[in-house]
Order: sequence, then structure tokens, then C-alpha cells
Amino acid sequence: MKRTAFFISDGTGLTAEALGHSLLAQFEKIDFERVTVPYIDDEEKATEMVTRINKASEIDGARPLVFDTIVNRDIREIMLPPKVS
Repeated sequence: MKRTAFFISDGTGLTAEALGHSLLAQFEKIDFERVTVPYIDDEEKATEMVTRINKASEIDGARPLVFDTIVNRDIREIMLPPKVS
């Protein structure tokens, strides 16, 4: 089974990577494609990132895991999955 794991940050991405790698190490039987995306620091980049995450979901046939350290609330709101009612 292949899953994509995104490490997304408004900075260098080192903290998101460290957190994500430590958690993913618990799942040895799953093949993760690990993608680090730094400097998601404006709404346009966040919107592009959502498109990229959704595309990975279609390709993998499973929702990707997303680890982020984005501080800005407006950008973070864009990155959140849609609410299910």
C-alpha cells in the first residue's frame, strides 16, 4: 500500500518533517511517499497546495497524510479539509 505524506510549512519545513517522520516510523508496512513543501506563506500557495494534496488523493486512492506547522490562521483555514455535515 502506498500513501503520500506531505510535510508543509510556512518556514523551512524542518519541524514538520521531524514530526511527520517520527510518527510515520510506527507504520513499517506502509510505503510512504514523503513530500516536503516549505514556504507556504500566502493564500495563493496554500490554494495550490490543496490542489496538489487532492491530486495525490486521486492517484493513491487514499487521502494523504498532512503534517503542517503553518501559523497564519487564514492560510491554515485554506489548508483544512472540508467540513462534513
